[in-house]
Amino acid sequence: MSTQSQAFTKDLRAYIQEQEKAPLYGKSFFEGVMAGTMNREALKKWAIQHHYRTGQHIRAFGGIFLNTGLSPLDQKIRRHIVENLIDEETVMGRGDDAHWLLSRRLAEAFGATPEELSHPRVAKEALDYVNWVIELGRREYGLVTLAAMSIGGESRRENSMERLVQALSEKYGLSREALEFFYAHMGEAEAHGDPVYKLVEEYATTPERQEKIRTALRTWCEKFRAAQEGIFKVALGVEEGLEAML
Repeated sequence: MSTQSQAFTKDLRAYIQEQEKAPLYGKSFFEGVMAGTMNREALKKWAIQHHYRTGQHIRAFGGIFLNTGLSPLDQKIRRHIVENLIDEETVMGRGDDAHWLLSRRLAEAFGATPEELSHPRVAKEALDYVNWVIELGRREYGLVTLAAMSIGGESRRENSMERLVQALSEKYGLSREALEFFYAHMGEAEAHGDPVYKLVEEYATTPERQEKIRTALRTWCEKFRAAQEGIFKVALGVEEGLEAML
């Protein structure tokens, strides 16, 4: 017989399965790349914003660590954060460099200059997403933010990333080295997503805790999706975007 928290995590998995019907980086961007209709200037603008978002939103992990204590569960959360940050910030994890540097490498492959990367023009929705997730990390118990980010972005099992890599290689001539960011994130469900479900199962034993995680996850998915569509519009020149501070 399943426990209340096990039933809750099962519901979260079902919710993510629904989210997987759309590609992680947005339907418009994905379809444009797959069809080969996005020009390199648009892809450069997309990649510059992707680099900004990748490097900035991981700052929420500082809040997660701050809002995590020394209980047995908290120790598991802290260890998970450290393992994730090894990927994000060092050469010792998944990929041949820190993930934010791999996203920079991708932007440079499309022709982004140091000046463009230092003073990126970013969709308002992407800035809203970054600010929201950092504030969530500051405000909430660490696992609430971790669940939103890791279950929302790292527990998906649809294959849009693999298909995206194939299209960027075949239609745009990008090398394996340039695409390392995507290769480093393949298989994330097993490395970063699935362990968080187990942490949530241990924590979410009351309706109040479950509601906090449910709300954070749903808001993360909504804001991340809006950010991707905004990034796409700025990439195409439909909107100008705002200059972002690094």
